[in-house]
Amino acid sequence: MVTVAQAQWKKVDTLILQKKERSDILIKVGVICAMEEEIRTLLAKQTQQHETVIASQHYFEGQIDGIDVILVQSGIGKVQAAMTAALLLGTFKPDVVINTGSAGGIGQGLAIGDVVISSGVAYHDVDATAFGYLPGQLPQQPQIFEADLDYVAKIQAAASTTGLTSKVGLIVTGDKFVNGQDAIAAILKIYPQALASEMEGAAIGQVAKEFHTPFVVIRAMSDVADEQSGVDFDKFVIKAGEQSAAMLLSFFAHLQASPQS
Repeated sequence: MVTVAQAQWKKVDTLILQKKERSDILIKVGVICAMEEEIRTLLAKQTQQHETVIASQHYFEGQIDGIDVILVQSGIGKVQAAMTAALLLGTFKPDVVINTGSAGGIGQGLAIGDVVISSGVAYHDVDATAFGYLPGQLPQQPQIFEADLDYVAKIQAAASTTGLTSKVGLIVTGDKFVNGQDAIAAILKIYPQALASEMEGAAIGQVAKEFHTPFVVIRAMSDVADEQSGVDFDKFVIKAGEQSAAMLLSFFAHLQASPQS
């Protein structure tokens, strides 16, 4: 015979199990894009959309493929990215932050349209070496902000369904549009393993670290950071935005299809 107390505990155990199962399935993803060209595809896919304006930033809550997603366009540069990420994390509390958009390829073997998934992000325009820090390292911060390897693996697995060429590696950030071989050589002298350069990712990674929240940066190559990079960027930035969005949409579909993985 099952007593009333036993029945009540069984009910509690069931509720706890159901809550755990839901927590394994449900996830809230914060997505930061720098430019309108990079966010438009994602906004078009989002349903049940609700807009919240904080300061100058417009945050769009909704769903993509059954996944709760907050989309926001940060604007260009490290300050805009850091402000946007801090407001996103403090207000909406996503489980993971993903920065997506375009970048310049600086690693060997990258072509326009290829996608780089971050193993980590770092600053290429920081110099506190006079105080004993490594090149690119801010005081009291790591030189490289490591991306969440679990999410990197999931995004990489999802990438195989897109038909896009993807690589995992270091992405570097600075308030500078990298243009020309001298600029590339200066970055590779500090970070010989770097694959791509952009203007927001490390700032977002640093803020995510402070909020103890996992992050990943996904960037499609709009140019290869050579003397023609400005021309290439203007020509291919829309396509790069679409390709990085395609990678992210594939990730959402992958999460929905295999939420326990």
